Amino acid sequence: MKGLDLFAWMRRVFGIGRTRDIAWLETRTYQQRLEWVKSGWIIAGLLMLAADNNAAALGIAMFSTFLSFAFLERDEEEPTSL
Repeated sequence: MKGLDLFAWMRRVFGIGRTRDIAWLETRTYQQRLEWVKSGWIIAGLLMLAADNNAAALGIAMFSTFLSFAFLERDEEEPTSL
C-alpha cells in the first residue's frame, strides 16, 4: 500500500505484532487475487443489473461474497494429513 497506511499505524500504536495473516495481506499473490475479486464483483454487479430481479440479485451477491472470502483466504504452508 502506498501513502498513509492506517492499519500499520494502528498496529504500531496498539503494539500488535506482525503475524502470518498480516504478512499474507502484503504478498504479491494476495494482491493479484484481490484484483481478480474486484473484477469478479464488477461482473457480478453487471449480472445483478441484467437480472432485473431482487431474488436473483441477492443470490448473486451472496454467492459472490462466499467466493470472495474463499478465494482471498490465506494458503496453508503445510497441508494437514488425516
